[in-house]
Amino acid sequence: MDPLFYKILHLAGIMTLFTGLAVLLIQGKDGPLRKQALMFHGVGLFLMLLSGFGLMAKLHLSYTAGWFFLKLGIWLFFGAVVALAKNGVLKGLTGWVVCIVVGVVAAWTGLVKPF
Repeated sequence: MDPLFYKILHLAGIMTLFTGLAVLLIQGKDGPLRKQALMFHGVGLFLMLLSGFGLMAKLHLSYTAGWFFLKLGIWLFFGAVVALAKNGVLKGLTGWVVCIVVGVVAAWTGLVKPF
């Protein structure tokens, strides 16, 4: 498949993930849309992982590069945000700002591939 397909799928996953995170962090752990937000979160994570590995394979990028492990750690952080929000570690505007900053670091890492 064309690398552009994987990039678009990756962006769709990011948008889906951040939609779910926004609902979770704004409405709190007992909100009426919690189930739907968790589904968006999970689908977004899956699309990001699937398309990220697909793009790496298509572009023949190394799975041992330092930037890859940073991106994988960021992906794990976004997976853990649900638990962090549920336990009150991340909540509201503060949690949302942290997620945006980590997302910007992920974008920079994917574009620049610093290590």
